[in-house]
Amino acid sequence: MKNDRVAIENLETILKENFAPWIQALDIRPTEITDNGAKFIMPENADLSREGGIICGQALASLADTVGVLTLFAHNDTFRMLTTVDMTSHFMRPAMKGDVEAEVSILSNGRRMATLRVDIRQSGSVKTVAGATCAYAYIDG
Repeated sequence: MKNDRVAIENLETILKENFAPWIQALDIRPTEITDNGAKFIMPENADLSREGGIICGQALASLADTVGVLTLFAHNDTFRMLTTVDMTSHFMRPAMKGDVEAEVSILSNGRRMATLRVDIRQSGSVKTVAGATCAYAYIDG
């Protein structure tokens, strides 16, 4: 499943056709589908920064939730309806202006629930700037 171009293109289409305009404005781009998750990039966007060039926490939290959903779509090979039921975010250090990368790891993906871990880093850095644990409930029956 790694670097599956078709899966990445499907995620791009799902994002474009099914997410709110303000989420689309984040310009999230899938870069890799991994064996147990996915990787994404959110390019630099001055509209997401606050004083001092720090990317606002709301943008990072929205990134985490959105990439979690997209990762489940990729791994389920379908657009299963789901909803976020819990998300715990931790902000360790400021994300300065520039691209950020999000790496998603699927912790569990059951019939009714899924739990993921999202680690967000400044592009090119190994240091985590923010992380989230997200739980989703499938509502498709």
